[in-house]
Amino acid sequence: MKINIEIIEKVLDEKATPKEAKMVAEWFSKEEGQEFLSRYIADELEGMTEEKALSWVDHSIPERRMKERFLNQVKRSKKEMLRRKLLLVAVLIPFLFLGVSVTFLAGRAGIFSETKYAEISVPFGERMKVMLQDGTVVLLNSGTKLRYPQRFSLFNRTVELWGEGYFEVAKMKTAPFIIDLKGVSVEVTGTKFNVKSYADDGKVWVALEEGGVRLRDSKRLEYSLVPGEQVEYERVSGKCKVERVKNFENVVAWKDNSLNFYLTPLSNILKVLERQYDVRFVVRDSLLLDSRFTLSTAKVNVTDVLDDLETVSHIVFNKMEDDTYEVIPKEK
Repeated sequence: MKINIEIIEKVLDEKATPKEAKMVAEWFSKEEGQEFLSRYIADELEGMTEEKALSWVDHSIPERRMKERFLNQVKRSKKEMLRRKLLLVAVLIPFLFLGVSVTFLAGRAGIFSETKYAEISVPFGERMKVMLQDGTVVLLNSGTKLRYPQRFSLFNRTVELWGEGYFEVAKMKTAPFIIDLKGVSVEVTGTKFNVKSYADDGKVWVALEEGGVRLRDSKRLEYSLVPGEQVEYERVSGKCKVERVKNFENVVAWKDNSLNFYLTPLSNILKVLERQYDVRFVVRDSLLLDSRFTLSTAKVNVTDVLDDLETVSHIVFNKMEDDTYEVIPKEK
């Protein structure tokens, strides 16, 4: 794929059409595009004069903070003292110019500019597909919220998720993709996987189809997955279990509006049905919630799904008003 430099300039200046922006984002996710970006930044720095750089800056430049950061890096260097002093002198002379140049490039790439966020909430009974600016595609399940920056930085792509989503992450070696689940995070560079983290579940599930992912908790414990594996993490106890997925299609059946339960407690089944079909259940006998059932169905109408569940169980669903069902045991 060949990208015209004029189109790239239009994207950097925020003057491109959505189609052009998508094309450039997809190209930058490939190795050819990443190599071009590295050369482009190097050329910009080499040809940047201080006067030209200052014309792009509309805010004060944090020279002191940048200088302190550089000095700390130099102190940590294992090079000999003489060479370190010579390096310090050589760099501090043009430091102001370097700071301006980097700020100019960062400003155009959105690194130091204020981050603006977008948020998508998927109502119960619906699903939604989203394409992010880097070419990543996310399919969101019912009752899910996704919060993401309108512009990713060059070195990091972080989104926040509440609920369930299937991700096809665009590959970018220089910018890992991170899903913030509040207390738990999932990090990848390019892969296909499913994440489930509803607030009322108390658990986090990550199932990997392709590539590699790493789950990290608040204690900085890490759990890496290979394709075909799933991790189940308990938020309160911190217990984590990694196992092989017997059937990945069952994990992502919700994408095709299908449901697959295997010896699943009724309490969990009802939660899924409430999200998937935007209905409510009233269970007066709490002992029923611990009953386990196996069901596989692709029915679109919730009444058909409940009929199937009645067939394989000892419970009955009585329709009440406002899409509410009472769950009672079958008469013997």
